[in-house]
Amino acid sequence: MATTQHRKRKKKHPVKRFLRKHFALCMTVMVLIFIALIVLIIYAFKNDSKTPGKAKTTPTPTKGATTAVTPTEPGNKQTPTDSPTGSAGNPTDPPTPTVTPTEAPTSTPTPTPTPTAFGECSSVTTDLDAEPIEMDNWPIDYLMLVNWTHRLKYTGDPEGLVRLDEVLDRNVYIIQDPISVPEKDRDYVIVDDRDNYSRGNRVALEALNRMCTDARAAGCSQVKISQTGAYRNYATQNQFWINRITKEPNYGKDPYKNPTRTVPGNASEHRTGLGFDIWLIEYDYKWMHTNCWKYGFILRYPEKKTKVTGIQYEQWHFRYVGEEAAAEMHELGYCLEEYIAYKNGEDVAALKH
Repeated sequence: MATTQHRKRKKKHPVKRFLRKHFALCMTVMVLIFIALIVLIIYAFKNDSKTPGKAKTTPTPTKGATTAVTPTEPGNKQTPTDSPTGSAGNPTDPPTPTVTPTEAPTSTPTPTPTPTAFGECSSVTTDLDAEPIEMDNWPIDYLMLVNWTHRLKYTGDPEGLVRLDEVLDRNVYIIQDPISVPEKDRDYVIVDDRDNYSRGNRVALEALNRMCTDARAAGCSQVKISQTGAYRNYATQNQFWINRITKEPNYGKDPYKNPTRTVPGNASEHRTGLGFDIWLIEYDYKWMHTNCWKYGFILRYPEKKTKVTGIQYEQWHFRYVGEEAAAEMHELGYCLEEYIAYKNGEDVAALKH
């Protein structure tokens, strides 16, 4: 009985017998299965990471906010777009930004603007045969050149004119208004009521008032401005010219060799309101000739520049050009024609006819 039981305990299970008999094969199979599982897991993980909607989501930008996108390649431009919404209005996963290559911008050189030449003004022309046009309030420039070769285009009044007695101190000046001269004694033309009183450019008159006030304080005699010593209308200036050439037909034919004192109606800077004939009762101009530049004035027709200006020496004729230009002209010793040529890079010496 004991032997039989013992034999029963010693009987081995068939599976165990199989494992013991084929242990090496079993281990090999298990290792292969384990490797296969690892490969499947890795493959599944890779496919999962490539599937849209499973990658790390980027927060949908709030409407009106700007999403910064860093370009992946130099020269390429990425434009962020709002994430599309589903039928329920819920945001879906944002699409992958499309990188659109753009061509590098071609730089177009900016043309250098041609600077406006000094002395040029829209109211002046070098066409000596052009007929003046009737127009009022035409523009002026403090450096505008008006002479034999630069004529005014218009016959009316320029901008900025005011009556002399609105600005000038009557304690310093004797102002002879045109209306005060009897008609039979006038050598000028009164076109309308505006010509009944002496006028000039306001800015120039304010500077003139300072200059003449200081001149009086320095001991100069009282100043007189005649009825045509400031602004002149076209009719008056042209009448002066007609009267002169009627007496002397060859007058002004070659002004740079034979300087004149009278010019045509559209060639006088008195018509700009910037030129003034300043008469000193005692004819002592030394202080004004020495100091006028400090107030923005120049002696327009100097004694040694007649072959450049085409006008005879006039110690009484002062022209307003502004303080900066007047100071530079004083330092250089230039008249207006020379200064304009100098500022425009032209040959100043060539002006001496």
